[in-house]
Amino acid sequence: MDSAGFKRAHAFHQTRRAFTLVEFLVVVLFIATVLALAVPRLGNLGTEARSAKQQAIYGSVRAAAQITRAAAQIHNQTGSSGLVTVDGLKVSTVFGYPAASLAGIIAATGLDTASDRITISGGGPDAGNAITIALDGAHGSCAVVYIAPAAPEAMPTVNNVNTDGTGGKGC
Repeated sequence: MDSAGFKRAHAFHQTRRAFTLVEFLVVVLFIATVLALAVPRLGNLGTEARSAKQQAIYGSVRAAAQITRAAAQIHNQTGSSGLVTVDGLKVSTVFGYPAASLAGIIAATGLDTASDRITISGGGPDAGNAITIALDGAHGSCAVVYIAPAAPEAMPTVNNVNTDGTGGKGC
């Protein structure tokens, strides 16, 4: 290599430079700031998702109760017990509304414990029975409670139960 080639190679190496410590610290501080703002928000996404799921189940239960009631009225099944077919599914009824049971409101909504990740407790085929649909993995109690009507002209009750286990709100 001649002296001109050596000088060009040497000049190329002199123009290349690395990050200085100040530049490196600025980048680290920027990344730390972004993470400090984003991480708490990500922690709330689970709570928001469970709350949205609870609201979806609540709406599904209410809609299923009204659809079943309409079918029961059409088929004259508004007595203290009955059976109607809604979308090809047989639904047990109490005063024309779904019973608070697996064969009642759970069949009417199409909820499934495995695929929907819920736990179902309580319930029964009689008037006034209550069934609880709880979300798996929730902090405290995050559930929807359906109470079958207790009298011929009564309506079912659908409630959201939403406590974090310490008396506060949250799923």
